[in-house]
Amino acid sequence: MARLPHEMTSDILCRLSVKDLLRFRSVSKPWCSSIDDPYFIKLHLSHSLKTNTNHSLILSHWEDQFFSVNCALFETTQRLNHPFGEQRKTLQILGSCNGLLALVDDKDRIFLWNPSTRKSQVLPFNEIGFSSPSSTYYGFGYDPISDDYKLVRMVQSHGNNDEYFHSEAKVYSFRSNCWRRIKDVCFYHKFSREFGFLANNALHWMVFKTPQSRKKELVGFDLGSEEFRFLELPDCCLDKVLWFHIKAIGGDICLTSTYRETDNVVVDVWIMKEYGVKQSWFKLISWKEPHFMPCSTVALPLAFSKDGYEVLFFIGYKWFNWGRRVDSFVWYDLRSQVVENVVIRDIPTSFEVNWYVDSLVPLNSNAQQ
Repeated sequence: MARLPHEMTSDILCRLSVKDLLRFRSVSKPWCSSIDDPYFIKLHLSHSLKTNTNHSLILSHWEDQFFSVNCALFETTQRLNHPFGEQRKTLQILGSCNGLLALVDDKDRIFLWNPSTRKSQVLPFNEIGFSSPSSTYYGFGYDPISDDYKLVRMVQSHGNNDEYFHSEAKVYSFRSNCWRRIKDVCFYHKFSREFGFLANNALHWMVFKTPQSRKKELVGFDLGSEEFRFLELPDCCLDKVLWFHIKAIGGDICLTSTYRETDNVVVDVWIMKEYGVKQSWFKLISWKEPHFMPCSTVALPLAFSKDGYEVLFFIGYKWFNWGRRVDSFVWYDLRSQVVENVVIRDIPTSFEVNWYVDSLVPLNSNAQQ
């Protein structure tokens, strides 16, 4: 049988799932070499991102159990055996990027994990330059310019009435496997631990410009230039909302605000189409009277459907509801405004959710495993 050209073979293989590719590595040495090739790994990842395929939902239950849901089927959950065992009692996902999850435990130890390949890595420990930090903000993403994965850690400590203030910002480089300090931030944290989100090759957090301020501001950290900048939010009266959330959807920054309008509960979804331009914010959805929305629940958009006409929402409870809490998912049709429940078997009653792309991206072979 005649051999296919290498380019044609790569084009076929890049359309397969990671599970199939890992199995096909044992077919022959040439196939194994082709699948492990860095160029093919990037080709496969690029195809998955462009075609919106090979995506999963990662569900975190009670901070020590992880499940995945295949987004092509939405049928059932699969338990993920994280590599840290029972010794890691508390693990939170601080970021998801290109098939890698960054996790942090209750002692601020950080790990990288590729659930698809089942490989993991412990990041080198890095001491904080002062004692008793009051807040730690994290973020994880990829810089295409330097072809490097970076993790940001910002730590602050401040006393009552500004009697003292300490701040420290550091970046971990996947390529160099080390931490380095960057210039201090020009804003304030008021919560003990927050995780940023990735959009437009930058990490983002909601912060305060002054210690006395009650108004949240959106700040971005460019992973290439490693500079901070503030971004303006839409004029949507955030001071009157019951709840709001901001993260990325489809590569763009997305703000969700939930508020009361007379006797209705309204969920507005705003998208920033041109990064950094306030005038580019537009309202994608204004969802009135969601029938499942008591005050204790929130609706969070996660992703677009493959054809772009539907939005997947996570419906989660902000407070435990005495055994009646059941987090769930729905599809919202942008054309008809019809809402359809997503039925997934064996789903936990409560969980945090992260959007995830299955990939072959390897971890640092020189780092601690």
